[in-house]
Amino acid sequence: MWTAVRAALKVYGIVLVLLVAAGLVGWQFVAPPPPRDITIAAGPEGGTYLATAKRWAALLSRHGIEARVLTTRGSAENLDLVDAGPPRADIAIVQGGVGGEELHPKLTSLGAIAYEAVWVFHRAGQSATRLAELAGARVAIGPEGSGTRVLAMQLIEGSGASGVEALPLAGMDAAQALAAGEIDAAVFVAATPTPAILSLLRDPAVALLDFSARAQAYRTAFPFLTDVPLPAGSASLSEDLPGEPVTLLAPVVQVVARDGIHPQIVTLLLEVLTETQRARQFFAPAGTFPASGPTDWPLHDDAERHYRFGPGILHRYLPFWVAVTIERTWVLIIPLLTILIPLSRIAPPLFRWQIERKIYRWYRDVRTVEHAFEEGEAARETLLYRLDRVADRVSSTHVPLSYARALYDLRQHIEFVRGRIAGTDGSEPVEPGLPVETPRHQARE
Repeated sequence: MWTAVRAALKVYGIVLVLLVAAGLVGWQFVAPPPPRDITIAAGPEGGTYLATAKRWAALLSRHGIEARVLTTRGSAENLDLVDAGPPRADIAIVQGGVGGEELHPKLTSLGAIAYEAVWVFHRAGQSATRLAELAGARVAIGPEGSGTRVLAMQLIEGSGASGVEALPLAGMDAAQALAAGEIDAAVFVAATPTPAILSLLRDPAVALLDFSARAQAYRTAFPFLTDVPLPAGSASLSEDLPGEPVTLLAPVVQVVARDGIHPQIVTLLLEVLTETQRARQFFAPAGTFPASGPTDWPLHDDAERHYRFGPGILHRYLPFWVAVTIERTWVLIIPLLTILIPLSRIAPPLFRWQIERKIYRWYRDVRTVEHAFEEGEAARETLLYRLDRVADRVSSTHVPLSYARALYDLRQHIEFVRGRIAGTDGSEPVEPGLPVETPRHQARE
């Protein structure tokens, strides 16, 4: 038993050492594990971005990822956080048109998640049918750092409206100021009618700007915009708000990732985006989002594969961390299999050789004694003594039961050679070196 154990330890110990060496080499190429926490740059209190980010955080926590949600002033500040050096956020929710690859070349996109319409309200007594007619007006466009402010200034300047007094009012403050006549217009960017927007839709002294006449012109000037319909009564069917169908312009909301974000985090985020954004939205039917475009940044490579082929088979059927572990070790499994397959073929013969050599090595001594007898190189007594010593050592040799036959064959062969030397094999013993006569009857035959 111990003979087999020692032989197995020798052979398979070498195999184990080689496998460990191959594993250490392969480990150098294994991707690091994904982080256990990420930071999301969201938006202001009470805003849609912050509520959305908190939903994502709740879903990520189920997969063992802690998401810290940052309250910010809006898209412009979000971009600064995710593009800082070092980055202060891993992903950010960003309104389309606020930035782009030219201003932030290190960032990548994880896709678009919603349409956010541009709602421009103005005093009904003013004949404003174009943004250009807001020249010299007092317009609430949101605080510094907000995406609403950046987009509103782009549209106002692109329309040729000059002398506009941009006021940092937003939400209900802007709606109340417009309703009270303290300002001339207010710009909101929202994916759904907010309480501030609904209050202005109810106010007969306020009108909503319709972009239908120049929607195509705006899309040409600002490719990140899409025209979206606002049917009559869609904001509130019971109150019939708005009273007439209106066409609005809408950028897409995008999820932007910092440079070097872990690919596995990207995969998990896309699953979260699919779960939270695929339902019907106010300006989009179910299944429209998340989408690969339009975006202001190139898609992350893993995000592009996800949109084209869906989640990988491991992430489709296995828990996140199980799939991650398998994918990380796959690069380690390949070199191990490469070396294990030939070793699995070499090891058994090598094990057999370890056992059989304990038997066959004595054949050399037996053959030496027999050769010395045939050549007359030593006295018969000396040769028998040498053969006895070999026999004693063979008798103390232990091999597994499956190799006992070979051991007994060796003993028989030793006895055969002893018989030749002693003359007990049926022939007369001869002096060493003398030729052996052939019996007459064999000679006649």
